[in-house]
Amino acid sequence: MRLVVLPLLLIPILSYAFEPLNTDDAGTVAIDRNQIEQYFFKTASHGGGKNNTIDILTPGEEYFGGENAKAFPLTYTRGITDNLEASIGGTYFANPQGNYSPVANKVIAFKWRFAQGDQGEWALAIKPSFTLPGSQQQQVHGLDLALPNYGINLIGSRYWNEVELHINASYMNSPYNTNYQIGMSSDPNRTNILFFSVAPVWTVLKGVRLAIDVGITTNPPSNEQYLTSYALLAAILSATDDLDIGLSYMRSATNVGVILSQSGASSSRSEIGFTWRF
Repeated sequence: MRLVVLPLLLIPILSYAFEPLNTDDAGTVAIDRNQIEQYFFKTASHGGGKNNTIDILTPGEEYFGGENAKAFPLTYTRGITDNLEASIGGTYFANPQGNYSPVANKVIAFKWRFAQGDQGEWALAIKPSFTLPGSQQQQVHGLDLALPNYGINLIGSRYWNEVELHINASYMNSPYNTNYQIGMSSDPNRTNILFFSVAPVWTVLKGVRLAIDVGITTNPPSNEQYLTSYALLAAILSATDDLDIGLSYMRSATNVGVILSQSGASSSRSEIGFTWRF
């Protein structure tokens, strides 16, 4: 049973999102300011059984491999104008490793906040991205796709005093080298990937935010059901005005019922790291 929940991972899908969430926000880094997001995540499979291995791509950190992964995604963002930022990102895989580069998911992206309320109570943004091709062996082992990918994410954010609400709708064109396997599987993959998500974020104390992030996405294997789901819980702790520490736990599966009951095949992703603005 090969279940894949793509992002965002797909997104990167679209580059990296509002860490440690999968859903991005419409805000941009201030002009001439910089931001670094350095995180660590690990994945695990659940409920598959010895003869029913699970390969679920966890949205937000693109990985098609059949074994559990440990990796360090890094994104650098620069504010270009008051409402435009540019970012580059990549992921170093500590596990798995083999006769291929451990650096994958190399993404270039731009986010343009094209509309916002007079008081900053809402904002809309669009984020195109381009993913550089990986090697053939990276594709075989599930770390990358061996052809260039591109995508676009439409982002809407609503801000209240203590609550934020972020909504994403994205499309990713994800061709691959059909002469090689993906994650040790010969099953053909869908190359037009859709992703929809929503994430409310609450400020519960000064410097402490809690979030729920849920979404659905196209399941890449063309011989399996079309959509899969995920649910994520996260906390963001602001050590200073310019330094956030984030942690999250996510489950992804064929549907929300499996996620909540934990009675079927699913995968999990645990993530921790920091966001530094300077």
